[in-house]
Amino acid sequence: MASTIGAAERHPCRYVSFGRLIPTSTKSAIRRARFGQKAGPRLCIIVLLVAVGGCAVLPGHWRPGWNKEWRANEPPPETAGSWNLSELETQDHRLVALAISGGGSRAANFGAAIMLELQQRKLLEQVDVISGVSGGTLPAVYYALGEEAGAFNEPVLRKALGFDFQGNWIWRWFLPQNVFRYWLSDFTRSDVMVQVFNKELYHDATFAHLQSHPKILLNSTVHNDHTRFTFTDERFARLHSVLASYPVANAVNASSAFPGAFQDVTLESYTTPRQYLHLYDGGPIDNLGVQAVSEYINRNILGTSLQRLFPRGCLIIIIDATPASEHPDLNTGQSSRSFIDYFVDTNALDAMDAMLLESRRSLLTGLGIPVAKQDQEMRGRLPVNDRDQCSCEVRHIALRHLMYAGEEETEGLAERVTRIKTKFWIGEDEQNDLFHAARLLTKMLDDQKLLAEASLTMSCAAENKGQQ
Repeated sequence: MASTIGAAERHPCRYVSFGRLIPTSTKSAIRRARFGQKAGPRLCIIVLLVAVGGCAVLPGHWRPGWNKEWRANEPPPETAGSWNLSELETQDHRLVALAISGGGSRAANFGAAIMLELQQRKLLEQVDVISGVSGGTLPAVYYALGEEAGAFNEPVLRKALGFDFQGNWIWRWFLPQNVFRYWLSDFTRSDVMVQVFNKELYHDATFAHLQSHPKILLNSTVHNDHTRFTFTDERFARLHSVLASYPVANAVNASSAFPGAFQDVTLESYTTPRQYLHLYDGGPIDNLGVQAVSEYINRNILGTSLQRLFPRGCLIIIIDATPASEHPDLNTGQSSRSFIDYFVDTNALDAMDAMLLESRRSLLTGLGIPVAKQDQEMRGRLPVNDRDQCSCEVRHIALRHLMYAGEEETEGLAERVTRIKTKFWIGEDEQNDLFHAARLLTKMLDDQKLLAEASLTMSCAAENKGQQ
């Protein structure tokens, strides 16, 4: 009984009949109105609210996708959101991971375009782990859902990821039922974006709908203590909750809910006393998604070695949609405000971009790519906690690389793609440029033979020392 009462307090509309939610005084007023007595304007307002939104407009918890409690004695079902290394990741004796950066629709479309290029080279099917941040989570989850989402080809992806998510979000914000929920419950602007993602991309799919391979690691930031939160079975188990029933659209929204535009996303920890985690955009911790890949590897080589698990090598491909850092247009503009600033203060986004750039420098330096060459060098290494001091090969594919390609064809293109704003809509010309940029950058990798079998050989300090 106690657990039922607790559930009713969190979700009153699920456990209480509609009639009981109307106060006794209101029922009396309704009865008086039915017999010709005047009920007054108060009744009219209440009836209007109930008629338009029903139970959902009443005060209290209404947030969709509230994570569910797990009380069964057996462990919850496992999903692709897991740190667990299975036979599916080791069967070809090589680990291939994708890390797809944040950056709104710019990152979503560039990430998808690079994935299509890898698909043509028969590499995408070899990918074992995909780590996504913010906009990079959109194509990651779409691919992982398989037919649940749709075909993974260029025409379909262009239509799906070229959608004006931002405009639809603004329109839905003013729907009557959303207005009432926003002001009368804990429903937020983030929950409106969940509606958009579900309608256009994910169709209410949960983590249980993800294909078992590859592993999908979606990353956000914990508002409580400013640490990284990765949506995994293991992390939800610590909340006494279950990831399998959690909607993927909510996780994508949690990863892309950048402060200023969206409120954070709440998860409940079913402990005593009850506690809550509040999540927002994963970019401030790691906008490249590399940290989750590193954690996945380090967790699974504990007690063994990288070379023993993956004798054919370890490859990390970073898809980096970081834009240019300069704003020359501000030099001649009297005001920096644009149309979108009436809804979202883009100065806040620019300030975040500055922090992300500094984080990017540190992360790439840790991968052996010095600051002076981070927009030129496409090869690096990811050091891991390996007993033989082995490291994973890194291929860094960044839009900013086009600025230093030294070819006439790329000069104008580089200028355009690195000036695409971080937003959740994209123009047709911008999308064309991003797909063209993906083709040119993967060709650069081919020309340098950085995707060839010979270039994927694992480097181990112990081996190198023995050879000396």
